[in-house]
Amino acid sequence: MIRVNLVKATKKTQVKTARKIALPASFTPIFLVVIVLGFAGGGYSWYSSLSRQSADLDQQIQTLERRKAQLEAVIKQDQIYELRKKLVENRVRVIEGLQKNQVSPVLALDHLAEAVQKTTFVWLSSLEQKDVMLNMTGTGTSLSAIADFYTNLNATGYFKNIDLGQTQESSGNFTFSLKCEFAPPRNPVAQTPEVQAAAGGN
Repeated sequence: MIRVNLVKATKKTQVKTARKIALPASFTPIFLVVIVLGFAGGGYSWYSSLSRQSADLDQQIQTLERRKAQLEAVIKQDQIYELRKKLVENRVRVIEGLQKNQVSPVLALDHLAEAVQKTTFVWLSSLEQKDVMLNMTGTGTSLSAIADFYTNLNATGYFKNIDLGQTQESSGNFTFSLKCEFAPPRNPVAQTPEVQAAAGGN
C-alpha cells in the first residue's frame, strides 16, 4: 500500500505560491510615485489645454473689440453723413423757396401799371413791396373806378389774394388801400416785347 504525504506537498505548494505573490518592499513607493506623476502629467495637460483655450478666447475678444471699434467708426461716419445730408437738403429747400418766391420788381411794376392804365380815373399814391407782398394806396374818382381797378388787377393773372381795404371820401374823390400777393402763373400769358425785355433785364 502506497502512502502519499499530502501535508508536505501542500506546504511546499503554499511556499512556492507565497514566493510568487510576494513583492519587494521598495515596490510600493515606486508605484505611488508613478501615480503621482500620472496625476501631475494629467493635471499639467489639462492646465495647458485650459491655458490654450483662454488664450484663444482672449484673441477672439480682441478681434471682436477691434471689429466693434471699426463698426462704431463706420456708424459715426454714417451719422455725420446723414447730418450733413439733412443740412444740405435744408439748404436746397431754402434756396428753392427763395427762387420760387423771388419777385422781379420790374415785372411786378409792369403788370401793376398795366392794370392802372386799363382803369379810368384811378391813381396810385404809394407802393411798398416786401418779398411777394405789395401794399399800395391810391385815389379814385368813384367807387366804381376803384372796383374796376380791382377787376383789372385780378385779370392780369399775376396778382392773388387781393384785399381791398377801407375807402374814404375826400374832396369828392375816394382814397383806398390795397394789398395783394404777386405770384406769376405757371403758364404766363403772352407778354409784350417791352415787358419781356424788362423782365430779362432784371
